[in-house]
Amino acid sequence: MFRAREKYEDLKNLIALALVIVLSGGIVFAILYRNIRMAIVTYDIERLKKERRAVYIETEELRIKVAQHSSADRMEKLFREKHGFLPVEVSQKISTYILPRIDTTK
Repeated sequence: MFRAREKYEDLKNLIALALVIVLSGGIVFAILYRNIRMAIVTYDIERLKKERRAVYIETEELRIKVAQHSSADRMEKLFREKHGFLPVEVSQKISTYILPRIDTTK
């Protein structure tokens, strides 16, 4: 009878040891997995920050080019080259005004 009880004690100790090993292994795995995921996400964040910075610089360069190409002086120069006109003086400019409609049906 003493041996049967000792046999179950060993089995309980073995199960408890296996459970402790599995739980500690799971905890170690979870910590490692979390650290690996954090490293990947941090890398992605840094990569996206660099990409955003590059896109911002490209956008600003394009804005500068648009401003240069749409300036009034450049437009006037292109118009003169294409149509052969001389620059317009202030006294030669024609102003047009659109007057509001008057309802005369009343």
